[in-house]
Amino acid sequence: MRVDSEQLELEKNDLYRDHYRRVLSGLIAMVVTCLALSLLLAGMVLRTSKTNYYATTTTGQIIPMQPLSAPVVTGSYLLQWAELATRACFNLDFVHYSQQLEQASSYFTPTGWNALMGALKKSKVLDSLEQNKLMMSAVVDGPAVILDEEIVRGRYTWRVQLPLLVTYTSASENKQAHFTVTMDIVRVPVLEAAKGIQIDKFSAE
Repeated sequence: MRVDSEQLELEKNDLYRDHYRRVLSGLIAMVVTCLALSLLLAGMVLRTSKTNYYATTTTGQIIPMQPLSAPVVTGSYLLQWAELATRACFNLDFVHYSQQLEQASSYFTPTGWNALMGALKKSKVLDSLEQNKLMMSAVVDGPAVILDEEIVRGRYTWRVQLPLLVTYTSASENKQAHFTVTMDIVRVPVLEAAKGIQIDKFSAE
């Protein structure tokens, strides 16, 4: 009888041990599976590339789009662009100045264009150009500098200043005038301006 009891006890212990091992194996398998899934998900997240957005022109050209809070151009490029835009506004003649200014308008936002025209009228440049039959030529006669750069109302903005020498030529005389040009250049959508930048404020004093 004692032998039977001991045998029964041994069988019960074996059964419990087998159940314990199976449960433990199942738990280990679940832990390993969870770890593998976690690593897989982490890898998928890390490998997921940033979504790129593109715009298309009326001709079908695809243009990558950047957020307006991103600068998209280097400082040296910006200064060269600012010099080119300024010269375009002041290389005028009394016959074609309307068309020349129209070509220069692509450098400006509507607000910036109004600021440019206000500056030209304030200095009476256009009146003098037409009345005295003048030709104007402009050169940047010193280094252009970036005074400030920041994000304003969600748009990356640079304040640029440069010295400008304008020569007025007529049939009888030449005159020169020095101006300090200050402008705010802002990021705009590439569908509005191919380079993604335009002048939003402009003064020449």
